[in-house]
Amino acid sequence: MAGGALAGKAVAVIGGGDAHHRAVAVAAAEAGASLALATFNPLPAQEYAAHSIANEVWAIGREHFVEVMDASDPAAVGAFAAKAWERFRGCDALFVVSSLPRPAPDASVEEKRAFAGRHRAPLLAAQAFGQLMRGRGAGAVVFVAPERDPADAKALNAALAAHLGVGGPRIAVVGRDAPAPEDAAAGALAVLAPPPGRGPSA
Repeated sequence: MAGGALAGKAVAVIGGGDAHHRAVAVAAAEAGASLALATFNPLPAQEYAAHSIANEVWAIGREHFVEVMDASDPAAVGAFAAKAWERFRGCDALFVVSSLPRPAPDASVEEKRAFAGRHRAPLLAAQAFGQLMRGRGAGAVVFVAPERDPADAKALNAALAAHLGVGGPRIAVVGRDAPAPEDAAAGALAVLAPPPGRGPSA
């Protein structure tokens, strides 16, 4: 399957294997991108879901790989970024899909730890991929987070710029105004490939 708005591009998608993670990854594959897929946590359910998503990407005919990792571990995220960079000779965007719900009060310690890790992971991932994107002077980090206000993008951009300096990727936040998985995925991809007649999202 050739062509698509993201043909020739590579993207990384980190998530928990839920419907939003799947929608973003499949939409990127359908648009022509190669994919580096990763989990938030090395939990069996996330590992299974990530490989299920990879099967869909394979069926579409896109190059891809899966990394089962703890995205709150800087070393693991850095290794994932390096692997994506080596495999695809660069990465045009990182999508961090943090749409999983808050655990119930009686949730297990493992579930609560996983949730806490998801809140640390986005900036760690942005830093790891941003270091590499900065060398090319291009790239985008998109947080797909229905619970996060898009206005947070300014604060996140400032935090990333303080860490990386000028020339790093820009950050966008999508999902709050279009929380359905397919709509959030469309908003995420529009940051990279805006519809005709529209410039890149801020």
